[in-house]
Amino acid sequence: MIRSLKVLMLTAHLAVLGGCITTETNPVETSPEDAAKANLQLGATYLQRGELGRAREKLEKAVSQDPKLPNARVYLAVLYERIGEPEDADDEYRAAIRLAPKDPSVANAYGGYLCRTDRRSDGIKHFVKAAENPLYQTPEVAYTNAAVCAQAIPDEAAAESYLRQALAVNPRFRDALLRIAVLSLDTERPLQARAFLERFHAAGPATADSLAMAVRAETALGDEAAAESYRRRLRDEFPQRADSLGATGGGM
Repeated sequence: MIRSLKVLMLTAHLAVLGGCITTETNPVETSPEDAAKANLQLGATYLQRGELGRAREKLEKAVSQDPKLPNARVYLAVLYERIGEPEDADDEYRAAIRLAPKDPSVANAYGGYLCRTDRRSDGIKHFVKAAENPLYQTPEVAYTNAAVCAQAIPDEAAAESYLRQALAVNPRFRDALLRIAVLSLDTERPLQARAFLERFHAAGPATADSLAMAVRAETALGDEAAAESYRRRLRDEFPQRADSLGATGGGM
């Protein structure tokens, strides 16, 4: 598998509610719930900046002020996971699920955690639950996450099924297009890979990975002229990547 196609798992990083607060204030009297939301936003901002100590302080304070705030639990779980406290992370994810069992973003986040901790079948169930929720705005992401998780089992048939479901929702979702092209090449179906790569390139700019895969697909199909065309593009647009592959598309 090519280098940039690492496990997606962006699922733990939910959008910060109400935008990011970048400065701390000392407001006049507020309710515990409002104070908790303010500390959640601050903690999320610090977490995104990598200021883990300050993030921990604010997120733990948010949870103490409003223990029923599910997004605070998710962000705190992300933090605990990042600093190597898996038991605490698991507790917070479970709390978030209990508090918001029908929230697709929470289900998606917990699915990512389960897959990262080798509980892939359970993780896939949460991704599918998120994807099938009519209120979820990006079901294609959850389906693609399920595919990544299935590939790690490994279960390539299930992975392809989830990728196709992602593309049924959003035919131009480039991450799913690229991943299914990789899967097609890895299972010796270069004609299918070509089709998905053409869709990927129609949906946006080429990448070093997509061009290298196109070289591989066209070579497998025996179209040396097309393969050489992609090699030239790889050399012209991504010379460092072309050098690392010897401009042949090999080594993936």
